[in-house]
Amino acid sequence: MEASGTPPSEQQPQATPPPPPPPPGSTPTDEDQVSGGWRALGVVLALALAFACAVMVIAMADIGSTPRCDDPEGIAEALLEGENECFDGSSAQKVATLVLGWPSGILAGIAALVALYFAATGRRGRLLLQLTAVAIVLGVLSILVGSV
Repeated sequence: MEASGTPPSEQQPQATPPPPPPPPGSTPTDEDQVSGGWRALGVVLALALAFACAVMVIAMADIGSTPRCDDPEGIAEALLEGENECFDGSSAQKVATLVLGWPSGILAGIAALVALYFAATGRRGRLLLQLTAVAIVLGVLSILVGSV
């Protein structure tokens, strides 16, 4: 009590401020998690991308070792090795096919790994879609250039 006879005023406890938001790159919240269906699609996409990677790598290795049809020396060497195929296109066309096809196969392999990561964690979905799109575009361009 104070000398004036009035009781001391009770101090109100100050409200604690809300916790600061988590820094970027920290553990995901419930809002960042995806459902099990999306994760299952990630597994299917990983299998499809791994298959596409294998096909592109095998095709690019085959195209790279195949002589052009207008190269008689290369065809003679291929016939001696027991091969009877040739690339029916120009030198620039073969180079363009290889330049677009190899990165397509490599990006498909990387995207397959990211798809597995997405299936396990539910994160990096945007990166997965971007890698898949670039791999598809490069692969389609490689096939178009090689078949024209």
